[in-house]
Amino acid sequence: MGVKLLEEKGYFFETLEGTFGTGEAKIARFVTDELSSTLGGGMVKMERCRFPWTVLYDEILYVSEGEIIIESNGETIVGREGDSFFIEKGTSIVYAAVSQGTFLFSLYPANWKK
Repeated sequence: MGVKLLEEKGYFFETLEGTFGTGEAKIARFVTDELSSTLGGGMVKMERCRFPWTVLYDEILYVSEGEIIIESNGETIVGREGDSFFIEKGTSIVYAAVSQGTFLFSLYPANWKK
């Protein structure tokens, strides 16, 4: 395959279940096991909500718009447009957006559910 362009018009956003707050989060998974056997990735758009999760993979996030907050081990870390987070496998976190934020994510391994 070599290189594949992932065009924005092909992104399919679905509601991210398990969020709480007055808003919602939507996720588009555009690097799946159909594309890569090792890497996963996509985009999340959050607005006035929180999402608790324990990551079962190594993950990197890039804040492409607004502000994203990560809470872990009693610490609150605010990422703004252009900032990145690295989250180690096995870390319990809460993703949050007070107003709105969008981030790109990449994770390894892609088949973390197996």
